[in-house]
Amino acid sequence: MDAISFVLLLVISFLSAIMGTMVGMAMVIMVPVMVFLGIPVHNAVATGRFSMIGIGVGNIRTFSKREKMKPGYILPLAISGIIGTLAGTSFLKYLSENALENIIGVFIIGISIIVLFEEKLRPKEKRQGITYKHHALSVIAGLFIGSYIGIVGGGAATIIIFVLVLVYGLSFHQAVANQKAVSLPITIIATLVFIYQGLVNYKIGIPLLIVNILGGYVGAILIMKFKPVWLKLILVPISIVLALKLIFF
Repeated sequence: MDAISFVLLLVISFLSAIMGTMVGMAMVIMVPVMVFLGIPVHNAVATGRFSMIGIGVGNIRTFSKREKMKPGYILPLAISGIIGTLAGTSFLKYLSENALENIIGVFIIGISIIVLFEEKLRPKEKRQGITYKHHALSVIAGLFIGSYIGIVGGGAATIIIFVLVLVYGLSFHQAVANQKAVSLPITIIATLVFIYQGLVNYKIGIPLLIVNILGGYVGAILIMKFKPVWLKLILVPISIVLALKLIFF
């Protein structure tokens, strides 16, 4: 990768970290961009996931000070997510580049549509009382989310936010804050598997991780001050175009 492309990737990663914190679409943007800049798709998924640790670190420091973490809600989702991601990451290497690009493209379009209409999908009334049924739903969702993170990853933060809102009845800001405590351990485990498989490009991944820490910190501050509705209107069309390019070109 030439110097101009590398600098461009860092800038896009920083902006994606900010936007990903606010609407959960960092990997949706980063993986296609990395592929278009010449990084093989398997390495793009693995290196992108490695760099997502930076967003989690940048987010969780800020959110933990402002929003109360809820271990009782986090643990079932995180533990089942870790189990799921072990399965997903193990399966990734068996997919051909073409198949993986098509899968990523299809899921990006699906996630983009969900993000666009998420306001209408949220419950209008606050959930009263949490039972074992809610935890069971969380575990099932965690297995799916973990597997998804291991194979594709883009938009997983959005799905986690939905689970926390729909299953446990958290507010949007509470769900965003607690999502980081769920996704960070899953991301770390997925990254360790990718490292073991030799898929992480450290020359690209380490600089991306550093700028993502900064972007995640900035995004965590901004989301407490602004509603990210306008970001969706920008990101969703861009994401769909990137996805279509992955599938058809």
